[in-house]
Amino acid sequence: MSAQYWLADSEARVLGPVNLEVVRDLAMRGKLNDVRAVSRDGKQFVPLREVPEIQAALAPPQGDEVARAQYDATRQIRDWLDSIKDRATHEVLRVPPTASKEAARAAFFALVHRYLPSRLPPEATPELRLACEDAFLVLAERMVEFEKKSRTAPPAIAPRAPPAPTSAAVVTWRGGMIHVKLSLPRGDARPFTMDAESSWKHDALFVVSAERVMVGTPVEVTLSFEGHVTQIHATGRVIGVTPTVGFGVKMLDLGEHQRSIIRTWVARAQA
Repeated sequence: MSAQYWLADSEARVLGPVNLEVVRDLAMRGKLNDVRAVSRDGKQFVPLREVPEIQAALAPPQGDEVARAQYDATRQIRDWLDSIKDRATHEVLRVPPTASKEAARAAFFALVHRYLPSRLPPEATPELRLACEDAFLVLAERMVEFEKKSRTAPPAIAPRAPPAPTSAAVVTWRGGMIHVKLSLPRGDARPFTMDAESSWKHDALFVVSAERVMVGTPVEVTLSFEGHVTQIHATGRVIGVTPTVGFGVKMLDLGEHQRSIIRTWVARAQA
């Protein structure tokens, strides 16, 4: 597990525990402009200058024009994402609220083109790539939302049970801990979406299994994605149980890069 830190500002407000990845992300968004002291245990704080790795994570790049430009570009994207959180989708796309789907799509493609990760140069920083990816996903979700609202209601049909997930979960016990190995085929995001409480939006997933477990049981999860070389390893705990069906797992130590992989996987599956 990566090192954890607690950050205190000039008013003695404390943020933590957070790892370096989270610190860099918050700094990139302009959320950490008043850090004065740092602790590695949440109890004893020392001046910021005595924790060089945190000081470096908070500082913008110096002496490198390319790095500085990418830092500024990342900050601009993050600021823009923050500014549109409470704005209506048609305002984000800059179209009238009564715009047709065709007009909205044209505005969407013109806007989203700016943030395509594939347009970035090979030397782009991970922070800039992640910011572009987040912007792309936010716009894609907004477009889906706009189209749903403008779509006429389909004729009523008889409800049917959802298809069983095709992802293969292997559940084993080691001591008092459950080990879940989940291999996701391309286009299958149901472990992250089939249960409202155990969804990717809450750093959680639903494991389809007849295994008898109890709420609070510690879990170790390994996620594999077809066509993706990266695996996600996380620890967590059981947060809900549906007997004979499965159980929900809250993952407790996901990093922003891992969340990004899951968000992208879900967005592509839903598209």
